[in-house]
Amino acid sequence: MEDSKTEPRPRPGPEADADMPTREERPPSARSRPGMSSASASQPSIEGPEENYELPRGTRIERYVLLKPLGQGGMGVVYSAYDPDLDRKVALKLLRPDKQTPDGHTARAWMLREAQAMARISHPNVISVYDVGTFYNQVFVAMEFIQGRTLSTWIRKEQHTWQEVLRVFLEAGRGLMAAHKAGLVHRDFKPANVLVGETGRVCVLDFGLARLAELAEAEEQSLAGELEAREERSGEPVALELPDSNVIMGTPQYMPPEQYLGEGVDGRADQFSFCASLYWALYRKRPFEPRQVARTAAQTSRASAGTGEVWRQLPHSTAAKEPPANAKIPSSVRRAVMRGLSLNPEDRFPSMEALLEALAQQQRSVQRRGALAAVGAMALASLGVGGFMYQQSRVCAGSQALVASAWSPETRQKLEAAFAATGKPFAAETALKVVRALDGYAGAWSSMHTEACEATRVRGEQTEELLSMRMVCLDRRRKDLAALTGLLAEADAKVVERAVDAAAALPSLQPCQDIASLAEQPPLPADAALRASVEKLGDQLSQVKALHDAGRYKAGVELARKLEPEVVATAYRPLEAELRYHLGWLLQQAGEAEDSIRQLEQAFDSAESGRSDRVRLEVLTKLVYVFANNGHPEEAKRWGQVAQAVLGRVGSEPPLALDLMGNLGYVALLQGRYQESRDYFEKARALAESTLGPEDPKRAKVSHGLGLAALRMADYPRAIALLSESLRQTETAKGKQHPEVATRHTMLATAYRESGDLEKALAHVRQALEVRRATQGPEHPAVADTLDELGMSFIALKRYDEAVKTFGEALEIKRKVLGEDHPDLSYSYDGVGQALLAKGNAAEAIEPLRKALSYEDTEPEGLAQTGFALAKALWDGAKSPEPAREEARKARALYVKLEKPKEAAEIDAWLGAHAEEPAPPPRVVQKQRPARRKSR
Repeated sequence: MEDSKTEPRPRPGPEADADMPTREERPPSARSRPGMSSASASQPSIEGPEENYELPRGTRIERYVLLKPLGQGGMGVVYSAYDPDLDRKVALKLLRPDKQTPDGHTARAWMLREAQAMARISHPNVISVYDVGTFYNQVFVAMEFIQGRTLSTWIRKEQHTWQEVLRVFLEAGRGLMAAHKAGLVHRDFKPANVLVGETGRVCVLDFGLARLAELAEAEEQSLAGELEAREERSGEPVALELPDSNVIMGTPQYMPPEQYLGEGVDGRADQFSFCASLYWALYRKRPFEPRQVARTAAQTSRASAGTGEVWRQLPHSTAAKEPPANAKIPSSVRRAVMRGLSLNPEDRFPSMEALLEALAQQQRSVQRRGALAAVGAMALASLGVGGFMYQQSRVCAGSQALVASAWSPETRQKLEAAFAATGKPFAAETALKVVRALDGYAGAWSSMHTEACEATRVRGEQTEELLSMRMVCLDRRRKDLAALTGLLAEADAKVVERAVDAAAALPSLQPCQDIASLAEQPPLPADAALRASVEKLGDQLSQVKALHDAGRYKAGVELARKLEPEVVATAYRPLEAELRYHLGWLLQQAGEAEDSIRQLEQAFDSAESGRSDRVRLEVLTKLVYVFANNGHPEEAKRWGQVAQAVLGRVGSEPPLALDLMGNLGYVALLQGRYQESRDYFEKARALAESTLGPEDPKRAKVSHGLGLAALRMADYPRAIALLSESLRQTETAKGKQHPEVATRHTMLATAYRESGDLEKALAHVRQALEVRRATQGPEHPAVADTLDELGMSFIALKRYDEAVKTFGEALEIKRKVLGEDHPDLSYSYDGVGQALLAKGNAAEAIEPLRKALSYEDTEPEGLAQTGFALAKALWDGAKSPEPAREEARKARALYVKLEKPKEAAEIDAWLGAHAEEPAPPPRVVQKQRPARRKSR
C-alpha cells in the first residue's frame, strides 16, 4: 500500500464572528431579482442613431427606455427616460459622436472619464450622475431627473430680491465647492448650467462635460455679439480661436482670462465664472466685454512666453465694470463679487469656500437682525444687551439632561452590576469598554444637539426647517441609545458576549448633520394622530434593533412580528422599510432563510419608494450576504452590483461602504474567489483605518477577513501577519478572555499549521480551547470547532490516534447540540476520515469521508480536499478503481474552478499514476487447415 498524503480541509472563513450568521438551509431560488427587466423585450430598436440625433420614443439604451427629448444642443440631446430596474425616471444625455477635444483625444474617452469622476460627487447642490456608458459610437450619461428651470430662465422671467438671488447662488456655489473637493473643475459655470427645481432645490449641471463643446472658429471681434447669441440659443458653450493661439473652449461672457490661454485651470476659474454670473443676476448687466478679457489674455501670453511668469504679467485689477451706483446691493456683496472677477487668479479668493463665506456674511447679518427684531424691545429693555446675549446662550441648554434619559449614572451602575452577575471571566473588562463607548456616544450626541440648536437659534446659520429635521434625527438616535442601555442594564451572559459589538453598532450621528441625508427622509405624516403612532412605533423598532445587536434573535423576531401589522397600517414607507430590514436580518440569524429573503426584498421595495439611497444601501448590503449564504451566488452578485451603483450615488459614506466591502469580501471568500475577496477586504481595511477608532471591533473583523483571503491563497507570511493583527485588535477591543479571541487563536493555528510551523499551531489552538471552555462551557459548538483544528494539528504531527479521538469528541458535541443533520458535522467527519487514511486504515476512512461529502453548503475547497481523500481511500481500501478516479476528477474540477493549479496538477499526477491498465491484445486463434486428401 502506498503512502497516502492527506491535507485536512479548511474551516469556512466567516464563522459567526464576522458580523454575519452561520449558514443554514438553502431556500428555493425562484424569485424576481435585479437585472431581470420588467419592461417588454419588444421595444423598438435601431441599427444606429440618426443624423438628427433624436431617437424615437421606446428606444432602448442599455436598460434605459427613452420617453421624450427634453432639449437639443450642439453636443447632443437630453431625454427623459425610464429605468425599469430601479423603477424611476432619469434624464439621459446622449452625446454626439463627432466631438473632439482640443488636444485631439476623442470626446468619448474624455466624456467617460469625466462622468465617472462626477458620479463620485454626492451633494444636494450637484445633479447626481447614476450611470455612464456607450451606445454604438456615442456616449450616454444617465442623471437625476429634476423638474424645474434653468437659473438663466429663473432670472430673466421672474422678479427676485437681491436676497433671493444671493441665496440661490450660494447654494450653487456649494455645489461647485463639492466638485472642487472631489478634484473637478467645471470650466463652464453659467446660469444656463444651473437648475432651480420646483421644490426650490438648486443643482449645478454638467461638471467637466462642458469641455466637450462644439469646436468652431470665431473671430475676436465677434465675441461680444454672435457668440453670445449662439450661447443664448443653444445653451451650449462655444469654442474660440484667438490670434496666435490654440483653439480653446468656454462661454466668453463668463470665462476668465487664464482659460483663453488653453492651459490647465483650477477652481479659481470657476470662481471667476461664478462671480460673472452673479454680477449679471444682481445688476442685470454684463460685467465685462469678452473681447477685452480675450485680448488681455493674448497679450499676457505673448509678453510672458517662455518665462513661466504668466500670472504675474496680468494686471492687478478686476475685469468688471463698476456696478450701477443706484443698485441697492450691500457693499460687502459688491466687494466680494469684484474680487472674484480679478484678472489675476492670485488676486481672487483662495477658494470657493472663502468666496462663499464672504458672500454669506451679509446673509447671516440679515438673519441675525431678523432674530433680534423678533425678540422685541421689551426683552432688550428688561435684560439689557448683556442679559439678552446670556439668554441667547441659554436657549440651547438642556442637551445633557435629554441624553441622561438614555444614559445616566444610575443606568451605568445597573449595567456594571448585571455584567458582574454573569460570572463570565471577561465581564468586568467588557463592562469597562462598553461604558467608555456609551459615554463617548452620549457626549457626541449632546454636543451635536447643542450645535444644531445654536446654528439656528443663536447664530442664524440654518433654517428652522433644517433644525426640525436634525432634531427628529437626533431624537431617534437617543431612543436607539436608550433601548440598548436598557437591555444592557439587564444583561445575561449572551448579551455580555455581544455587548461591545452592540455598542459599536449604535447608528452613526453623522447623518443628523448631513443635509443630503436629512433631505432624503420623507417628512413625518401631517396628521397629528398618525404622526404620534409613527413616533411610538419608531421607539419600539429601536427595541427590535437593540435585541438584534445584543444577540437576542428570537425575542427580536417576536417583537418585530407583533409590530408588523401596526407598521403596515401607517402606510409610512420609511417605517415599513426599517421594520422589514430588521426583521429580515433577524430571521437570517435565526436560520429562517426564505422568510429572511422575502422580508429584505420588501424592505428594499419600501426604501425604493421612499427614495432613500442610504436605507437602500443598508438593505442591499444584507441581501448580498443572505443570498450568497443561502446558495444563490449569482443573485448575490447581481445585488452586489446594484449595491455598488447605489454606493456610487451616495458618495462618501465610509460606514456604509465599509459594511458593503466587508460583505462582498466574505461572499467572494465563501465562493472561492480569493483574489476578489482580498481586493474587497483591502478596500474595507482602508476605510476602517481612516474612519474607525482603535477599539472598534470592526477593525479586527476586517483584518480577520483579509487574513483568511491570504490563507486561502497560500500566502502564509501575510496571512499570519494579518491574523496576528486581528488577534491584537480583538484583545484591544474586547479583552484577552473574550470568546472572540479564541476565534483569532484558532485561525492563527490554521495558518501556522498550513505554513509548517506545527509547534506554534499547537500552542495557539490550545490557547483557543482554554478560552472557549472557560467562557462558553465544555459543550458549546465553538469548542467543537476548536477541537477540529486541534485534530488537524495532530494529523500534521502524525499523531493519528489522538486526532481520531479529538475529532470524535467534536462530533459528540455537535450531535448533542446541533443535531446529526447540521452541516458543521462535515468538518469533523472529514477529520476522522483524513486521520484514518493517513494512519493507513483506508477502508475505515471511506465511510466518514462519504459522510463528510453528503452535507450541502460546504466550502468548495473543503469539498475538493475531501473528495480527493475519498478517491485515495476507495483505491486503497475498497479496490474500486473507477469510482476512485471519478471522485478524483470531481475534486480536480473544483480546484480548476478555484484557480488552484498546484492542487489540480497533484490530482493529474495521481490520475496518471492510477490510469486504467491497457487491455491485453485479443488472442488470435488460427484455424487448422483440413488435411489434404491423398490422391489415388
